[in-house]
Formats: sequence, C-alpha cells, structure tokens
Amino acid sequence: MFITQQSEIVSLMPTARWDRPSQLFGYLEEEERVALEPLLGTALYEHLCNEYERLKGIYVDITAMSVKPTKQAEENPGTPHADVTERLDQIQAGMFKPTYDKLPKEYMPVPDADMNAIRLLRICQQIEWYKMLSHKAGLLTVSFNEGGGMNMISADGYEPADDKRMERVVKDAYMSAGRAVDSLLLFLEADAKGTRQFTELWQQADAYYLHKDLLFQTARILNEYLDIKGERLAYVSLVRDIRFCQNTYLKPRVGGSLLKSVVAYANGADGTAAQDAADISDSSSDSSSSSSSDDEGTGYRANEAYDELLSLLRTALAFYVESRRTELSPVRDKLARRDSMTDAQQAMAEACEFIGENLDALGEAAVGTPIYVQVRAREEQAREAADNARSTKERRCKAAMEQSGKKLFTGFPATHRTPERK
Repeated sequence: MFITQQSEIVSLMPTARWDRPSQLFGYLEEEERVALEPLLGTALYEHLCNEYERLKGIYVDITAMSVKPTKQAEENPGTPHADVTERLDQIQAGMFKPTYDKLPKEYMPVPDADMNAIRLLRICQQIEWYKMLSHKAGLLTVSFNEGGGMNMISADGYEPADDKRMERVVKDAYMSAGRAVDSLLLFLEADAKGTRQFTELWQQADAYYLHKDLLFQTARILNEYLDIKGERLAYVSLVRDIRFCQNTYLKPRVGGSLLKSVVAYANGADGTAAQDAADISDSSSDSSSSSSSDDEGTGYRANEAYDELLSLLRTALAFYVESRRTELSPVRDKLARRDSMTDAQQAMAEACEFIGENLDALGEAAVGTPIYVQVRAREEQAREAADNARSTKERRCKAAMEQSGKKLFTGFPATHRTPERK
C-alpha cells in the first residue's frame, strides 16, 4: 500500500478530512491492482512497496520531503523531473532530520536514490488516489446502516455537495489521474535513459517505453506519424496493434530479413538503442560501408537508402494502425478506417517500389526477399528476351547470307557497295 497516513491524503487533497485511512484500504488496493501494477510491472511494484516501508521508517512522512529537481531539470524545465513532485517548504530543501537518537539532531543530506524513490512513490500516490476518487466518489457519498439501509453522509459544519459539484470532482479527479499516469511513464522513461535505477525491474512490465522490435520504438516516434497527443499511455495501448500490423502487413511484403535490418537501423538512428544497431548483419554493414559513414557517438552507419525506407515504412505502418483505432464516432468510423487503409496501401506500394529501385544500396539484407525475387526475375526475363532477340537476328542474317550465297558488306550505304567479284 502506498497510502497509509492521513498526511498523505491531505497532501493529495487538502480539503480531505479522513481521519481513518484504513477504511479506504479496500478501494486503494483495488486501484493498485487494476491501474498501477500493470504500469509498473509486478517486480517494480513489489520493490516500491518495500521501499515505501523503508523510507517511511527513515523519514516518517515522505510528503514532508521537499524533493528538489535534478540538476538537469533545473537547467531545462521541460524535463520530466521538473514538475512531477509537489514541493513543500516544511523543512530545509533536500535535507531531513533523523528520528532516532543514535544520529545527531541536525539536518542530513538525502541520498539521490532515496530522492528518486520518494519522487516515484509520490507519483504512484497521485495515480492511486485520483483513480479511486474518480471511480468511487458516488460510493463515498452514501452509507449502509444496520436496519437503516442506504443513507446520505453529512458532517457538521459542511453542506452536502450538489450534483454539479460532484460531477466536477469526478471529472477533475479523472483528469488528474491521467496526468499522473503520464508523469509516471515520463519519469520511468527518463530514468531508463539516465540513472537506470528502476529500469531493470520496469523492463518486465508491458508499459516499458522502449520496444526495440518495432518500427515505433517509443511514444515520441509514434507521435510524429500518428497523433496520440504525446500521451505515453496511448502508445502503450497501441503496442499490440503496431506489432500486429507490422507482422501482418509489412513483413510479408518487405521480407523478414530486410524488415529486421531496418528495425535495427532505426534503433541506432533514433538514438534509443544504438548498441543494438550492431545486430544488423555483417554483410549488410559491409555492403553499405562504401556509401555511408559512421556518425559520432551513435554507433550506427548513416545510410540514405535506409533513412528513406524507414520513413516510408513508418508512414505505411501508421496508416495501418490508424485503420484499427476505434476512438472515432460510429458515423465516421467506417469511412475513416477505409480512407486510412487506402492511404496505407498507397504508402506500402511506394515503399515496395523504392525497395525495388534500391536493392544494391540496401545490401545483402534485401537478398531473398519477395521484392528482390520479383525484381531479379524481371531482370532475368529481360535478359532472356534480349538474348532471344539477338539470336533471332543473327539466325535470320545467317539464313539470308546462305540463301544469297554471298557476304554482304554493310560498312557503306547500299548505293556505294563494291562490285561483285567473279
């Protein structure tokens, strides 16, 4: 449980006057299981439960911590660490007083690992509380009494909230929960690119931000081709559709080896997994080395053909994924899906045409793919047709000479031929 004290509830909702948090444990536990654990993964969730008890034993109240942003966040306010935690001024910034007698009663520095854990736990508390409030607000306004049935809850000094205010509370709680979920994914994504304190455990969750086997490895890349409003949770919900479309529509047309090579190149080109760019086959790297150069600090070889093909395949994949989305209105849903599928097929045709025209630049990774087989078959047919035409011409010329019994001199026009020798 990430919420066990009244001070934690008040920090999330200052107007709350719930003196017995244990009465809410059932609702909070449900939200942890349904909404929070799938995002964190079981391994990271259990680790944070242990961290919560440990930190609470050291600092007593983690809401009283004035969690300072990292140095990177101070320099760049746009980073995820800049505004994910509520900063309180109850104690000296970044310091705490030990609660046990063995240490001197003076402010001690807070370790960076504890800071990050507290920051992450605070985001989890926001998700847990606001999700519970948006789902259970109606249940919290009534009570069951023995013999009295269902009754309205009221308190001295407070007026019962009307329907309009109740609706506003539910809406605000729902929006706050959504923002907290996005903050959680942003925080863990930043951690995976930086200190990697929680990455090893988070990699086991479905919501892990990096999918190296897809053309859209992250939400940021997907948002460039498909409008998801930058929401990480929307990307998580589309990962299965992305993988389905990539394996169903792209792989049979492009070929498994070439698609795998393009995905590996994308990991290096986007800087999300540069170390995985080495997975590209050695033969593919050798074939592109003559026309490519190493980019500093990226670990991959820049290749114009791969850059263009990556853009074309991502465009086609985005339209295929768009054709499977169901958020549209029922009236527009059928037409929008049909238009998206038409655009996807057109983009896929352009990608296939580009592959056929740049087989040599794509290297050995394109050898054996369906497009390679088709292009080479057409080239072989063209060569056979040319050879047949040449043979036919030679055969006809030979037959004409045999019929006339003389060798024609074709070096001059017909009017200037030399006299025949007797």
